Amino acid sequence: MKDLHVPYYLRLRDALANQIESGLLGPHIKLPSERELKETYNLNRMTVRQALMQLESEGLVYRLIRRGWYVSPPRLCYDPTKNIGFMENVRSQGRTPETVILSQSEIFASPWSSHHLGVDKGAPLFLLCRRRSIDGRAVLIEHINVNANLCPDLLELKLECSLTDIFCNHYGIHISRTKISMHPAPLNEAQAAELKVVAGTPGFFLSRASYDQHGNIVEYDQEFWLHDALVISLDVRSKQAENDNFT
Repeated sequence: MKDLHVPYYLRLRDALANQIESGLLGPHIKLPSERELKETYNLNRMTVRQALMQLESEGLVYRLIRRGWYVSPPRLCYDPTKNIGFMENVRSQGRTPETVILSQSEIFASPWSSHHLGVDKGAPLFLLCRRRSIDGRAVLIEHINVNANLCPDLLELKLECSLTDIFCNHYGIHISRTKISMHPAPLNEAQAAELKVVAGTPGFFLSRASYDQHGNIVEYDQEFWLHDALVISLDVRSKQAENDNFT
């Protein structure tokens, strides 16, 4: 018996979510068009769109420009307390990473970048923009500012790999600590275009300042993620549990 108090868009949301969570609709499977859903469930177009947007906000589906709606794959688990790069983290979870360089240039520090990297205004920096994918789906855009005085000729190297490894192997720089901030944020037009989604799609913003063994900020990284691609996972232990391990 249907609960007449449940809005129609939530009934459709529940029907589609059940198919997704039961495995009937697998990752990256394209959903029926909005018109087909409208006819199948005898709903108006606005109600169908509302249900799909509810599923999108929950991270169960995603949409591509002019291509339709698809089932979201499992999220990538990310533990910010562990010093592990994107490529290694993706591979450790049995998935395939890819990095594409969008642009790279030498610039001079603005007041904003000088503040975030702890350098003088006008100091030389390298700006690197990359798009990163998991299993063929673009999931994040990176804007990375690097202190050029610490990493001369960086742009001459192959930069699709881990920058942490490059810092260590080419410059003897060891990342001793990182300062991370994160919060939800919608994707702007430029970010959305690179990720092939519509502007305003829910996103997740993460910034990271990486310090070397001498306390210098080597890089300041801004990451703009699709909100359904990432889950923050921490293993937090109480002091009592830590003490028990030593007794």
